[in-house]
Amino acid sequence: MIKTGMAKSSGAQSEFVGAELGDARRGARLVSLAESMSRDPSMSFPKALDEAGLEGAYRLMGNPKVDPDAVLKPHIQRSVERAAADDVVVIAHDSSTMSFGSEGYREGLSGSTGGHQHFLAHVSLAISGDGHVRPHGVLAVSRHVVDQGKSKGKKKARGTKGQLQQRWSMHVDQVHGLGLEPSAIVHVMDREADDYEVFSLIEEHDGGFVIRMQHNRTLVDGDKIRNRLSSVEFRVRRTVALGYRGTIAGPKQKRTHPPRKARKATLDIGATTVVLKRAGSASKSTPSSYQMNVVYVREVNPPDDKSAVEWVLLTNKPVQDDEQLLRVVDWYRARWCIEELFKALKTGCSFEKRQLGSLHALSNALSLLLPMAWKLLLLRSEARHNPDAPAAEVLTSEEISVLRAGGRRPLPDQPTVRDVLLAVAALGGHLKRNGEPGWLTLGRGYEELQALTRGWILARAAGG
Repeated sequence: MIKTGMAKSSGAQSEFVGAELGDARRGARLVSLAESMSRDPSMSFPKALDEAGLEGAYRLMGNPKVDPDAVLKPHIQRSVERAAADDVVVIAHDSSTMSFGSEGYREGLSGSTGGHQHFLAHVSLAISGDGHVRPHGVLAVSRHVVDQGKSKGKKKARGTKGQLQQRWSMHVDQVHGLGLEPSAIVHVMDREADDYEVFSLIEEHDGGFVIRMQHNRTLVDGDKIRNRLSSVEFRVRRTVALGYRGTIAGPKQKRTHPPRKARKATLDIGATTVVLKRAGSASKSTPSSYQMNVVYVREVNPPDDKSAVEWVLLTNKPVQDDEQLLRVVDWYRARWCIEELFKALKTGCSFEKRQLGSLHALSNALSLLLPMAWKLLLLRSEARHNPDAPAAEVLTSEEISVLRAGGRRPLPDQPTVRDVLLAVAALGGHLKRNGEPGWLTLGRGYEELQALTRGWILARAAGG
């Protein structure tokens, strides 16, 4: 397998080279802005840029001729190149609400002057499917505005509920239009994507899926899926680490994703095969029935004060043997990677603190900062899953040389990914006794590393 990533680029700005923005000067300004912001992704534009650079950044972000999709396109192309080396590529799809404070009104967002405003970012992230959970990059992004006005006491989407639901299908179409081998793709989605038309669309593209069940669907024999779970034979028992999850806003989210402390959980895993009856809400152009596998995951002896973990996973991938069964569960568990991408975006890159006045400008900023969030995610995820790999897997030779010469934490002769993660975090003020570095500290350290590396490269070019 070809390993690409940080080591194959000279910095975050390389993810933007070649963007077609209608004017070569805009493309050059984008690369220059990306270079400046990569030196501190968490900084505000006014702090990261001088006066001329700040004026140029605001003009670029707010320019109606600058398309957010065009800004992100070079990164998507490079993400496809990285993912194409894998036999299996997990595509994790998820949404996150981007919330902005009351400092001024932002045109095109939900909410009103004096209150928080929002939009929903829906992202598809390519991840290696070999168990290492290596993020290759973003493949699709869409932005959706949710109207906070109330109708009969309920929030409503701008447009119909069906239009908002279509974001899952839209991203499936976009991903399969990028040139990856269809049979290598496994789409991984949470409960909200439990949609008969989504199943059908992925099948049309010859792709795979693992989607967590939300609806207790009717089978062709009139039975319900949940009635079949009691007869599932558990074939595998596994102990896994459950990560910390804080309180999530909203009563529905709190019910489906209750807060929890990190803990070890013992899981029993089994599977059965069912034939779904077409949902009444589904298009008549979809098949009238659909056979799929149901993987049932249930926690054994949870703590007395904790709810047991239970996942009901719908998949069109085989589960005949234990290895296949565990592979499906591991693909679903790779979803944590996209959740961490949103944390890197919001905390490490401070996206929700950006003082931009419109949805269009914020969409361009999102396209600028997502590749930088991916860089941070790559470094931290590799340190977690492949800590003993050579440091060259995630950093360039120049960056490693700078860390060795000017870092606050000494590097061994043959540094590993884990070594350089801690060295980068130390540049951001992290102390080893404080546990794992957070996104903000890592973002600051990466900023410092980029600034030092740029000086190093300039000095070498000048013969210094």
